[in-house]
Amino acid sequence: MKPTSTTLPLGKLLRFATVGIAVMVVFMGLNWLFGRSMGAQAAFLCAYPPALLLHFLLNKLWTFEDRGKVSGRQVREYVFMVGVTFAIQWAAFTAVRAWTTWPAWAAAGLANVAQMAVSFALMQARVFAVKSGRG
Repeated sequence: MKPTSTTLPLGKLLRFATVGIAVMVVFMGLNWLFGRSMGAQAAFLCAYPPALLLHFLLNKLWTFEDRGKVSGRQVREYVFMVGVTFAIQWAAFTAVRAWTTWPAWAAAGLANVAQMAVSFALMQARVFAVKSGRG
């Protein structure tokens, strides 16, 4: 069997990091854009869903090279992961905003970095894990 980027851990990790950086830039940009017309917390919440959709799709198609239909199991596992990582990200964002004078878009970027390792671990082990037998 010829190794692919999904069977080589470093290749998968590099793709995940690339997706993470791209999504972080979009998330920070949306925070900046929305922050021009609403408060920092509201802008953070409004920027989150489009960033999540981009994150899921890029990771499914590119990082984990999953070309199958989106399964109910994947959606359930992703929603679980989002809950865990959102709690980490929201706490980090709120703390950076409270303890620094950083603009909200920069705090959102740092908060995004804070949850990346947990996100990768859950996506690899649960969301896009290859399940034997029933899917």
